[in-house]
This record gives sequence, C-alpha cells and structure tokens, in this order.
Amino acid sequence: CTESFTCAPYLLPTKPDCGEDICWGESNAVVYSNSVLGARTEKVADYVDICSAIAGRVPLGGVHLDANRRPGIVIDVKQFLEEYILPSTEDADAFWPILGHVVGILSDGEIPIVDGLDHFKDSISQDDLKAFCAAFGTTGSSPLVHVAGITPEAKESSTAHEFITGCRKRAELTYDDVRKSFEMLDSGRTSSSGDDGDDGGSSSSIELVAFGNPHLSLGECAKLASLMTQAPEKDPKVKVMATLSRHVYDLAKEHGHVGIMESFGVQFINDTCWCMLLDAPIIPPNPKALVMTNSGKYAHYGPGLTGRGLRFGSMVQCVNAATGNTRFTSPQWL
Repeated sequence: CTESFTCAPYLLPTKPDCGEDICWGESNAVVYSNSVLGARTEKVADYVDICSAIAGRVPLGGVHLDANRRPGIVIDVKQFLEEYILPSTEDADAFWPILGHVVGILSDGEIPIVDGLDHFKDSISQDDLKAFCAAFGTTGSSPLVHVAGITPEAKESSTAHEFITGCRKRAELTYDDVRKSFEMLDSGRTSSSGDDGDDGGSSSSIELVAFGNPHLSLGECAKLASLMTQAPEKDPKVKVMATLSRHVYDLAKEHGHVGIMESFGVQFINDTCWCMLLDAPIIPPNPKALVMTNSGKYAHYGPGLTGRGLRFGSMVQCVNAATGNTRFTSPQWL
C-alpha cells in the first residue's frame, strides 16, 4: 500500500497498463485511465474501490467488457479546427479543456469518438489530454472517450474507421458550441469590469490564481516555472496557489521548478485538491472576489463549491493575472 493522496494517480510510476482492470472513482482519473491509458474502470462510488482493493476483484460489467467500450456517437471537429484553431495557436492550451467540456455536452450520454484531430496526433501532450479528460468528466456521463488517431483503442486508422462507421449518432462541433462552453467556464467575466467590447475584466478583482485541478504534472510545473521566470513581479494582492501530489512535488523540487515558483510567490498544497478546498483562508473571504484558473474542471465546479466567481484562461493568462495585468480577452480563435 502506497500513500499517494492524489486526484491524478495516472501521474504516478504505478499507473495502470492498457487493458488492465482497475477500480477508481475520481472522475478525471476514470476518464483519463480509460481513454488515454486504455485501462478499464467504471466511475465507482466511495468505498466500492476499497472493497475491490480488499477483494482483488471488480464487477465484470460496464467498460470492463470489450463490447461496452465501443463508441455510440461521432463528434466531428475537423471544420472548426480548420477555420479557427489551425490559423492561430495562441492560447492553444485553453482549447483542450474547452473541447472536453463541449464534447461531454454533445456526447448525449454515449461514449464518443472525436474525429478530426489528426493534425495534433504527433504534438498533443499528456497534459493536453489530461485537461481534456478532466473537463469532459464534468459534462459527460461516459467514463470513456476515444480520439481517432490518438487514444490507444482508436489509434489505428482501421479501428478508428470501424468505430466511426459503427456509431448510431453524429454531431459536428460548431463555433457556437465552443463559444458557449467558454462563456460557461469564464462565468466570472460578468462580475468583473471591462470596456470597449473586451471580454476580459480587471484582474484587480482577482484575489486568487488556482493551478492544479487535476493535480499538476511535472511538465506543467516546468512550464509554470518558465513563465514565472519571464514574468514581472507578482501582485501582492493576488494569492497564487497550486495543488499537486507529494510524488510530483518531490520531482519538481529536484528539477528546480518548485524553487522558481516559490520565488515568484506560489504557495503549494500537497495531498488534496481544489474540489476539497472550499473555505477561507484558502478561498478568498471576500464574497465578491474572483478566482482565476486554467482548469476547465475547476472553472465548471468552482462557483458552486466556493460561492466565488471563476475566470478561465490559458496558463499564460493566469500568470499575467497574478502579476496584476488588468486586461485579458477571449482566445484569438474565439
């Protein structure tokens, strides 16, 4: 038994293998393990996972069975990518959680297969997929999503084609779908000041920048450290906090990322995550305070969990907000 205390156990050295039957309950972990790793788990209720660990068995049903892992709906994203994403890669990291949020809505209870991301098959990162799966888990009821040409069970073109042609339903991603999800995630925009058509607001009302929902990976720590090295000083009125597992924290410390982030002003919280941090002093006591995040999952759940307005943006925008940058707008592709 290892004390992991993380909502992202797939970042640990003990992550499951493709085809391995496991029993997990956390929504982002379930979607990621099924989709990206090809492991097999239902979304289980509390204590079912403990019972399965004791018994060494899981119920033989749901997505543990091959027949129940086939997709039932195609989400075609080709046209949207060609018109909006490929011409502009700025704030591209914000696209993946928005896409996950939209795909969850469009999937209508089915296991979806996303078609049209071929351009990214060699460049999409595990962190991109992590953000995508976490946001998908907030709006989609399925524990699994396939991505043609990318995720293991749909990586081969012949298998992806078989999945796509066998689907009963089909939906096409539209600009309006993406815009609507962005506005849902950036819901705190309506309570911040802005002008001249600016979709952003003043970060003077942002009192907390929250990273790590799901827990930060080593790669995300490296990216944040790089951005913070180049950024102006942090605004003393803005608190910056990050949650991550003790395992990733130790690795990030060894690589020097923790020291850089702490010098910028980041405070770290290990062994828990934002969905469990509901009150002051972590959450700003001011009921009108805004919280800024690059997490689609936290932007979705945060307003209900904390009673605070949530702003959503890219990692760059989050770091800028921490420095007191008072204006930020929608991604160029919106």
